[in-house]
This record gives sequence, structure tokens and C-alpha cells, in this order.
Amino acid sequence: MIKIFLIIVVFFTILSAETNYELYKKSMQEKEYKTAKIYLLKALNESFENDNIDVIQSRYYDIASLYTKTKEYYKAIEYYKLSLKLESAKKTKTAENLIKIYKNLSYCYGKIGNNFKTFKYSYKASKIASKNFGKNSRITKKLTKDVAQIQSKLISSSI
Repeated sequence: MIKIFLIIVVFFTILSAETNYELYKKSMQEKEYKTAKIYLLKALNESFENDNIDVIQSRYYDIASLYTKTKEYYKAIEYYKLSLKLESAKKTKTAENLIKIYKNLSYCYGKIGNNFKTFKYSYKASKIASKNFGKNSRITKKLTKDVAQIQSKLISSSI
């Protein structure tokens, strides 16, 4: 009897988390960012109850992206770092996710004027791309070009 009750509770928790996540996505499409944040934070809290590292990591990334969209770069950085920490801890971490997180960290640091960290995270993204997709891949070439531009900016700002 207790097992059935627990299964029902877990089912409704998962259903509720997806509902909140769907409402978040709808709010984002309608550019209602305050409402989107409320639904996303609810979905995150419910994800903790399910203890699914993939979903929690994804929610952290979504929160960071929302803060980036609303130009709250310090908060975005905080959540990108949480997302990165969980992605790095996963057994099946993906190069695509790591690159995406590093690129966004680089972007946010650029927006707040921290050129060194902008370079650092762009460089990390380019290294992962090179290792996983090859030096001649389109993404590696793009990231390498970005790193060169940031490096040039760093050099000119230190003169």
C-alpha cells in the first residue's frame, strides 16, 4: 500500500515539474520573463525531489539563460557555474553541453567587462571542441577565431 502511494506521489511530482517547465517555456515565448522565472524555479525545486542530475543541470542552465536574456549577468554566471559543476560530475557529460556552458560564461564575463575570464572560458570551449570534433571542424574554427579576437582585445587593453 505504501509503495503504491509513493509511486503516485512521484508520478504527480514529475507531472507537476513538467507542467511548470512547459509553462516556463510558454512564458519565455511570450517574453514574460518574470513569470517564466517563477515557473522555472518551481520546476527546479520539483526536480530536486526527483534527484535527477540531468534535469537539475538543465534547469540551472535554463535559469542562467533566463538571467542572460534579462541582462542579469552576475546571476547568470552563478547559475552557469552550477550547471557546469553538475555537467562535469555526470558520467555521460557531453562536449556540446560543456562548450555551450563555457561559451555562455565567456559571453557573460564579456558583458561585465572581465576580459580575462572571457578569454579563459572561450579558450576552454575551443579546446573541448578541438578535442572532440577536430581542429578543422566548423565549431572549432569559430571558437578559435573568437579566442583570437578576445586575446587581441586583452592585449590592447593592457597596453
